[in-house]
Amino acid sequence: MTYPLDVFFEYAKEMDHSPQFTEEVEKYVSSLLNRNLPVFFSLPHLALAASFSINHVERIVKSNRRDYYKRFKLAKRRGGFRIIQTPDQELKYLQKWILLNILNKVNSHPACKGFDPKSSIILNAQDHLNKEAILKIDLLRFFDSINEKRIYGVFKGLGYHPNLAVSLAKLCTLKPDNTFFIAFKKNELMLKELIKKRDEGILPQGAPTSPKLSNLIARNLDIRLDKLCKKHGISYTRYADDLTFSGEKTKLMLLKKVVYKIVKTEGFYINYGKTKFLTRGNKYFVTGLSVHNKTLKVPRKKKLDIEHHLHHCLKNGVHVHMIKSKIKNRNFKDWLLGSICFVWSVEQELGQKYFDEYNKIEWPV
Repeated sequence: MTYPLDVFFEYAKEMDHSPQFTEEVEKYVSSLLNRNLPVFFSLPHLALAASFSINHVERIVKSNRRDYYKRFKLAKRRGGFRIIQTPDQELKYLQKWILLNILNKVNSHPACKGFDPKSSIILNAQDHLNKEAILKIDLLRFFDSINEKRIYGVFKGLGYHPNLAVSLAKLCTLKPDNTFFIAFKKNELMLKELIKKRDEGILPQGAPTSPKLSNLIARNLDIRLDKLCKKHGISYTRYADDLTFSGEKTKLMLLKKVVYKIVKTEGFYINYGKTKFLTRGNKYFVTGLSVHNKTLKVPRKKKLDIEHHLHHCLKNGVHVHMIKSKIKNRNFKDWLLGSICFVWSVEQELGQKYFDEYNKIEWPV
């Protein structure tokens, strides 16, 4: 992405701007261009570049941002629910523009295996194949713990003017209200009170920019943990809020408290109830994939489930199978295909076999 500095110099000379002003602008522009980032001087300038209404973007930044979000509950597998907050179509468009043109041009740490192009649960699991032991640590309310001030720091750190960084942070965060806090559990009350005390925006689950921003915020955490682990011969990866460490059992046991301390000093919180220490003989899964041996495998339960559906759909027909199995999922066909695609991405030969069986099914129109 280029910026016509020569045109600016001519304009600055015509307007009789001081050499100091011209030098500061050149420095600002060069800093952004060296990072391959788009050049903006103000919020209206950003709106013009993104083909977005200037009046509308200013209203979003200055008004109650909750007016531009829809909210719904999403049940958790282990009980309770999380609040998903999705921006309306116009704000979503602008957030996607920011994601594609700014955030995705900044690299996450190599240990980060989620929320980035070309990252995946497969890459996350591969580093932990055939290890003696695995330590899994979960971050408590990862997105909710990241406040607007830290997001401001990301954009300012990229080189954007402080005033513009404030506006960018507001476009990517949402101030929670009392309804939002209903979903917090007893072990999350300390974080809940801290968020209330801060009285500022947090990363909303449902905004396109939140995953990448969380990776950039966690970059220093990744740097410190990766450095610690390499020093002790331990493998480390992070997939969203899941931290995974693998290697010698005794080393992992000694490192756990150090990891807790680093996480705390980096402004994150441990979900202690989800910390798991796995040794051989236990279920050996990392982000849903078996890492027990030297090759990744889809869990046997998942494969048996697919095989059950394929067999009975072919034997009894889809309609009868759904009735007998009490399947109420209207998107059952797409769900089954998606499950087979997942298997194929890990175990191609078996996945192809499932595809062949799937294609024999007579699906109702």
